[in-house]
Amino acid sequence: MKFLFIFSILFTIHTSYAQNEELLLTIDEPWRSERLEFPIAFAPSLEYNGVEEVRFAKGWSNPDSEEFWTYTFLWYLNEDPKITADVIEDDIEAYFNGLMELVGKGNGLTDLPKANVVFVKDSDENNSFVGKAKIFDAFFSKDIQELNIKAVSDYCSEKEKYTVLFTFSPKEYNHTIWKTLDGITLSVDCE
Repeated sequence: MKFLFIFSILFTIHTSYAQNEELLLTIDEPWRSERLEFPIAFAPSLEYNGVEEVRFAKGWSNPDSEEFWTYTFLWYLNEDPKITADVIEDDIEAYFNGLMELVGKGNGLTDLPKANVVFVKDSDENNSFVGKAKIFDAFFSKDIQELNIKAVSDYCSEKEKYTVLFTFSPKEYNHTIWKTLDGITLSVDCE
């Protein structure tokens, strides 16, 4: 339960989500949501302006669940992040290294292994990437977790915002959880 306390403190301190704010993502399932403002305190090297909406599958924190470590986040940005495979590798490594260091300290863990992230451009789409991340799970298992990742960047001309949608799961891409993850859409009008 200590990890839940640390997690709730982390997001209480860094979350600006207001109950009346419209969610940016549409998901067919009732996933818990959090919203953070950039710059994100645990990842200050991500020098973006905007918000991050994080959505967690019901079983995200349960190692026995098919949904363990399954979640998504959207970066809803004021400027073009100029996404390439190299940029998102660096960004996601910085994100997880900072997050796990913060959570690890709260759990009495030090000298955690650094994240290792690899992305390649999805051959079907210019703005889509697939990748893998090996991260140290300071929340639950206290061990290395290997996540499959998809990232899609776009421009929302209606709102004049740049979006980068990340989806994560340790399950392989042919697992049914990816039907849910691939079905996540923006709830804001971008046409």
